[in-house]
Amino acid sequence: MERRNRIAESWGSFVARRRWAFLAGWLALVLFMAYFASGTPRLLSPTGFETDTEASRTADLLRQVFPDRRGPALYVVLHSDRSTASDPAYQSQVRAWQADLARVTRGTFATVDPPVLSRDGRTVGVVVESNQTPDEFVALARRAESIHHPGPARAYVGGLGAVYANFVTDSEQDFAQSERVSAPLAIVLLLLVFGGVVAGLLPVLTGLATVTVAVGLLGFLARVHTVSVFSLNVTSVIGLGLGIDYSLLVVNRFREELRGGSDRTRAVATTVATAGIATVISGGTVAIGFGTLTLSHLNVLWSIGIGGAVVVTVSVLASLTLIPALLSVFGSRVDSLALPFTRGRDTTRFWHGLASRVMARPLVFIGVALAITLLLAWPARNLRPGVLGAESLPPDDPAVRAAQLGQGQLGFPARLPVLLVASGVDTPQRLAELDRRVRSTSQGQPVRGPVEAPPQVAPLYRRNDYAVFEIQQPAADNDERTHRWLDRLRSTSWPAGMRVELGGEAAAYQDFLQVLSSDFPVIFGTVLGLTFVLLGLAFRSLALPVKAVLMNLLSIGAAMGVLTWIFQEGHLAGQLNFQAVGYVDAVVPVVIFAALFGLSMDYEVFLLSRVREEWLKGRSNAGAVATGMERTGQIITSAALILVVVASTLAFSHLSLNKGFGITFAVAVLLDATVIRLTLVPAMMRVLGNLNWWPQRRVRT
Repeated sequence: MERRNRIAESWGSFVARRRWAFLAGWLALVLFMAYFASGTPRLLSPTGFETDTEASRTADLLRQVFPDRRGPALYVVLHSDRSTASDPAYQSQVRAWQADLARVTRGTFATVDPPVLSRDGRTVGVVVESNQTPDEFVALARRAESIHHPGPARAYVGGLGAVYANFVTDSEQDFAQSERVSAPLAIVLLLLVFGGVVAGLLPVLTGLATVTVAVGLLGFLARVHTVSVFSLNVTSVIGLGLGIDYSLLVVNRFREELRGGSDRTRAVATTVATAGIATVISGGTVAIGFGTLTLSHLNVLWSIGIGGAVVVTVSVLASLTLIPALLSVFGSRVDSLALPFTRGRDTTRFWHGLASRVMARPLVFIGVALAITLLLAWPARNLRPGVLGAESLPPDDPAVRAAQLGQGQLGFPARLPVLLVASGVDTPQRLAELDRRVRSTSQGQPVRGPVEAPPQVAPLYRRNDYAVFEIQQPAADNDERTHRWLDRLRSTSWPAGMRVELGGEAAAYQDFLQVLSSDFPVIFGTVLGLTFVLLGLAFRSLALPVKAVLMNLLSIGAAMGVLTWIFQEGHLAGQLNFQAVGYVDAVVPVVIFAALFGLSMDYEVFLLSRVREEWLKGRSNAGAVATGMERTGQIITSAALILVVVASTLAFSHLSLNKGFGITFAVAVLLDATVIRLTLVPAMMRVLGNLNWWPQRRVRT
């Protein structure tokens, strides 16, 4: 037996002997963390997209040099289908809103503008302007959303502050809804898998304990460091899924050892030395996937990476402590309360037969599996990354409705201007030269700057040796035409001695995408490299890690295709209740790559660990593969099915970002656990033969 297995076996025996102490410790930990986990969503940041970029530096500079420059932080749009603003009740309602907005903004850097009236007189807008950060907008929006005044008009709170605030609220609701739906479904599936109430409940209890502890730890981290709200749903779904996955593997191996004649202590020890080691290797691959996200300069990716790494660590610890302790308590009673219709059920012959059929015609199965995978991956060739704002909210969200009314009835601009800020403008001649170049470079887009600004607003455009120009962009923030136009502005040669930087939403979006594109090669290379090293050390092979990495890349390619087909091209948009905008949020593909790379490796490790165990016992390569499939096939498909169900609950999320994560994960995991792991992997192992294990030599035990 390998040294690591002997250590793990000793640990398993220790947990079995001290089972009550471990259970008491876990109970105390879960109760303690449950108290803090309930407050975690309120500690998370609604943003996380900011980093040190040209646009962020420009925003800071504008606040310092032009403190009186303000932009719309949020607005309230009142609309009535039956009454006009001349109605006394309508006027009273508008005045009440003005007074309360003035009250909630008192003591801040925000100001309330006079009401704006639509042409038909049925829509009124009240805009709150500020020069503060988006985090300040959120607090302002939450106070505004708590205001209610009866009257003939319905009020909608919109603007950037409301969008960010709704991100947080919707994420909390998505998190709670996912847990409410996924836990009962997982229980039903586990009862069917194990055929008994006790064995079926243990993985769910472990998964819920894992999520509780991980979300609590995330809350502690959020108290000392900014953590994005987008880490919450990823942590909850991955935590529940991994907790169940690892518990399935451990419980199944324990039952197998009991059926083989081992007593409970010996069964726990052997289980930890085999299935427990597999969870450690698997957890390492998942932790690598999430952990590399912390290399990003973007807080949103860093947050998701930290959340994923935390929940993986807790899941592995639970598989080595909580589940073995529970199993040593129940012993043979783990099969208690068996369901009548599951008695005598044996699926091992099916899985052994499937492996034999696949290996009898490996090239045929390789061709079919590749055809299915490449067909799903085909739409990914057109994948376009962008940055979602209000588009991530449901079409019926109040902030979305406010934007529609504001733009359609009140003439609010669909997009804010790009801000060009120049320093070193110390003479009228240099200002004139700068003005000429700005207008020449803007390609005919409307420009407003210090030269033509009326005297009453001139200080907003010129101060000391700084000058500000507002330039209307040619298309939407994520449109390629806008990106090319911004590139031309950035590459312009400006007068000597002047420093020019771009700000505004479109420039910030482009900066965000550029940071992400520079981070991704580092994330990609690190994930592949560390995963290869970990699997090479775990399986003492060079071929197996290469094959595993290639299989995972196929799964991820298919996931990107599904993401593009549904969320970029808009298929199923009506059924899933989201807005298709012709691109996908740039964060989603990166997170899916990192997370799915690790999660897909779960099933690879489950299968290869058992195949290698059988090969070391003296079986041939084909015999080891068939026996490994026989022992793990049901576990892999069951774990995948449960993770698919858990992830699919995010399809009912309010945020399209969460829908994208959940649906893409579900489809990719289902494909990975069936087409990839149960057909392509054994077929490839049959073709490679003994090369799978090179340079390791078989050592008989």
